[in-house]
Amino acid sequence: MSLQETITKEELRDDAKIKFQQAGYALSDATTGSSAFDFIAKKNNRLLSKKIVTKVIVDLDLFKKQTSIELQLISNLISGFPLLVSHAAAGKSMDDATLYRRHDVSAISLRTLHEYLEYEKGMKVPSISKFAHRGGIYVNISKERLKERRKKLKLSLSILSQQVGLSRLSLYRYEKGETSPKLRNYRMLIDALGGEDLDTPLDILETEFKFLQRHELKEFTKPHSQLQKEISTYLEDKDFDVLWFKKSEPFDGLSAPTIDFTTTKRPMDADYPIITGVESEDRNDTIRITLLNKLSHFLRKKAIWFIEDDSPESISPSEKPSHFIVVKVSDLEQMADKDFKKLVKKR
Repeated sequence: MSLQETITKEELRDDAKIKFQQAGYALSDATTGSSAFDFIAKKNNRLLSKKIVTKVIVDLDLFKKQTSIELQLISNLISGFPLLVSHAAAGKSMDDATLYRRHDVSAISLRTLHEYLEYEKGMKVPSISKFAHRGGIYVNISKERLKERRKKLKLSLSILSQQVGLSRLSLYRYEKGETSPKLRNYRMLIDALGGEDLDTPLDILETEFKFLQRHELKEFTKPHSQLQKEISTYLEDKDFDVLWFKKSEPFDGLSAPTIDFTTTKRPMDADYPIITGVESEDRNDTIRITLLNKLSHFLRKKAIWFIEDDSPESISPSEKPSHFIVVKVSDLEQMADKDFKKLVKKR
């Protein structure tokens, strides 16, 4: 039996949801997930305010760049954090208490998720200090403690190098924080320094949006239909960008004031995040609107629904939530910039 057959995605997803719920998180409705994420875990209380956009994938090697971009953008839209929960990587089970990364998104095993949430409940610092990288498992160490410990024992880099069987240059880079030791080398290092741990925790939710080139991001989020192209053209005139996704049911994309692609800061303006949907002929829009309503309510974010000019004047009250904005393409074309922004703000 292969690793991929030892657990199904459904089992992994259900177990992950249980872990979050036990830690006091509220979960988005399972039907509002998309190809980019399976559910959103949210916790708001006096001590903590956090949203974790969670993608469950059994084999981490199957996680694609397109999905990564969409997952990161959605996370940015809601001021949340992207996270992958997986079972296997590089053909074997993932190590526990170890941070993996794929396409700039953090990935952990189910057990590591449990450990992280348990530490979080106790308001303690997570003890996840190992990370996977090319060539094996490495340990995130404190360069200050390493140097202090070596000097306390009155060991030069040359002498320590001889004792542990590592090059002097490697030890120098550890102390400068330029590189981290592999797990085996770390164990030899702390043995030589008296057994005192030198590792320092990693934040599994620490992330930085790295798709900085406008042309690259635009290529991955370009419109896929004629109606989407028209909407993009009209909104660009109103200083709004639309980032279209390939399969992110129940919504089609995200809208926000023109995005600054030249910084590593969150690319979305939190004051104007809009979950964007476009009517279609081949999908059940009634169901999509219902799911979009659930998601926007859960996230407390606005939602906008674009319709063709020959569509009915309005969606029936049973289908349209009060905070939904429904806009015809012809109205969008004629609407002044300030009127569109006022409409978005009012809702």
